[in-house]
Amino acid sequence: MRIKKLAIGVTFHYVEDRIKYLEKIATQFPLLADEVLIHIFTNENDVDKSLNIMNAIKQGRELTVEIHTPTYLGHPYLLTWSHFYTFRKLFDADQSITHFMYVEDDIFITPKNIEYWLRGLEDLKSEGLIPSFLRYEKMEGSTELYSTDSFTRSIFHKLPRMKASENYCYVNLPEPYQGMYLLDRELMYEHLNGPSSIPEKTPWHIREKAAAGLTFVNVPRGCVSRNFIGYDSKNKKIDPNSLIHHIPNNYVANPDIALGKIKINELIIRVG
Repeated sequence: MRIKKLAIGVTFHYVEDRIKYLEKIATQFPLLADEVLIHIFTNENDVDKSLNIMNAIKQGRELTVEIHTPTYLGHPYLLTWSHFYTFRKLFDADQSITHFMYVEDDIFITPKNIEYWLRGLEDLKSEGLIPSFLRYEKMEGSTELYSTDSFTRSIFHKLPRMKASENYCYVNLPEPYQGMYLLDRELMYEHLNGPSSIPEKTPWHIREKAAAGLTFVNVPRGCVSRNFIGYDSKNKKIDPNSLIHHIPNNYVANPDIALGKIKINELIIRVG
């Protein structure tokens, strides 16, 4: 299963030490679709810094990359929202774009993640649900994975869920933040023409809300959000292909932060 043409938007508030994250996530960009269009939104228009960004993305490869430095933002936090203007233009001008992805500059997404999402959309779309990802972190020197955004564990039988087969279902977790969104053309139309495209009050702050996509739009009754995560019912574990790496690992390593402390394999509890 492949995406034909993918528009990617990345917000990069320029910090020299974070170029390495941008460089790492960009290694996967050409692999995510048959054709990719990459748009970087940054606060800097210095020539050398723009060159650093371009080199981090291209890495000597032939890629279609544009760097945008928006002006008249009104507030620095609105940098994360500047991708909407470009996505609107692309949506109207290029009918061949089949999917749109917005992602923060430190979220590592692989072709396996894309395959999972495409399969999940087939399973969920008739119910108005959207397949989603779960961010993880890991300690240096350890292979154990920790949920980046979860404060609490969940009991399986209390979670809203949608059965796909005898051995697989999708669950609606209480903390749906994923630091990105991926939408097909139909869902993107809904996003661009609905309340999710406007910076307004939500459960999240303004910068985080820019990555919400349709998370809180047309949420089914009894659900926390529209986002559902794949779950292997037979082996009683979250689908590993739904996991995306928050590569700084800055929550799991900080004892003063509550996030990043629950192991992925202990996030969903089965009782009985």
